[in-house]
Amino acid sequence: MTPPKIMLMGVGNVLLSDEGLGVQFLNEFKPEELPDNVELLEGGTAGLELVHLIKEIDFLIIVDAINAQTEPGSVFRFCPEDIRVFPEKYQVSFHQVGILEVLALADILGNTPQTLIYGVQPKSLEWGMDLSEEIKAVFPRLKEQMFKEFAQINAASSFLDIPHAE
Repeated sequence: MTPPKIMLMGVGNVLLSDEGLGVQFLNEFKPEELPDNVELLEGGTAGLELVHLIKEIDFLIIVDAINAQTEPGSVFRFCPEDIRVFPEKYQVSFHQVGILEVLALADILGNTPQTLIYGVQPKSLEWGMDLSEEIKAVFPRLKEQMFKEFAQINAASSFLDIPHAE
């Protein structure tokens, strides 16, 4: 049996401090040995051009900044379908139209991977490439969670069975 193709995608603008946390989070995996079926992708602020990169992926995990108007470093886990039920005060992503458009177009093309989003509340969106201490402190726990997701997908072809929003 061929293992499912898994992609961990970090998105965001690295020039706006914590807004680029998704991209900078991928650096946590550079020294790690990942399962052969796991691919890392820096999505940055790309939009529809990502469609062709996810078309052959079975499971997509996106890490991004989310404005939930809560404590910096708070982590939320949800599926794209959950976005429709979020209270209006939540800004799912600072560039949400791009990711949602990518997933919608992939769906139209019949190539939608099963998708899970980890959103992290940023502290700062100021110009600069440094992450706040609150965001850096979240990365070890988030990294551990990613390895659990990879293991679950490889064992049962599903994401972890835990509540989506933290």
